[in-house]
Amino acid sequence: MNIAKLKTIYFSPGKKTAKIVKLLVESLNIPSENYNITSYKKRNEKIVIDEKELIVFANPVYGGRIPAIAADEYKNIKGKNNPAVILAVYGNGSYGDALLEIQEIIENKGFKVIAAGAFIANHSIMRRVAVNRPDKKDKEVINLFATKIKEKLENIKDIQKLPKLQVKGKYPFRRYPGMPLKPAVIINKCDLCGACVINCPVNAIPKENPMITDKKKCISCMSCHIICTRQARKINVILYELCEFPFRHMYNKRKEPEFFI
Repeated sequence: MNIAKLKTIYFSPGKKTAKIVKLLVESLNIPSENYNITSYKKRNEKIVIDEKELIVFANPVYGGRIPAIAADEYKNIKGKNNPAVILAVYGNGSYGDALLEIQEIIENKGFKVIAAGAFIANHSIMRRVAVNRPDKKDKEVINLFATKIKEKLENIKDIQKLPKLQVKGKYPFRRYPGMPLKPAVIINKCDLCGACVINCPVNAIPKENPMITDKKKCISCMSCHIICTRQARKINVILYELCEFPFRHMYNKRKEPEFFI
């Protein structure tokens, strides 16, 4: 199967998913266009899919699911029997039903999943989990994954005759109630620069008062914390330690990437 171009479509508030996508694109070595759908301001951009394009869909995993905002965006993209690669990036806990969920959404929109991968990155909240991931070993697996993808593409004669790719996950999808950890402002550090407003993917920080966070909208993605140069957005220290300690001890054993092809 001849592939003229690659498009990546990814949601990456913590910038970890974007890093995995970048590593895969470099290994695939196919001319690419990249669509970062993290910012709510960029989601009005229509993504047009052309024939003979390989599409990479990627997002972080929240509670074994893909973020609802990413799922909604994927449902707005129409494929033309394009081959697709799906990626789930998680912080050494569990990627749960994430790959199966992405596959279900995009195959209903005209794509055919030919490869899927679950990769580990430093946890966006529990920062002492999966430190320095992806590392050298992870990159080697990404390189191997890219090689397998290219080999599979070369052997595809009729994409519609490919059997459904089997990935991990099960129905019904697990329920994700959200995280209780929500970043709040340290008032004497905030200079009202507005970076957190622009970068919040769910518009939970009002422009007129960046010191407020709408906790009902907030998805604990930590984008505001990462983007703030003054470290003015933090999670309550006591609550953080109560959550981080058991998580770190439960998921301290290294997990390795998995891929399906």
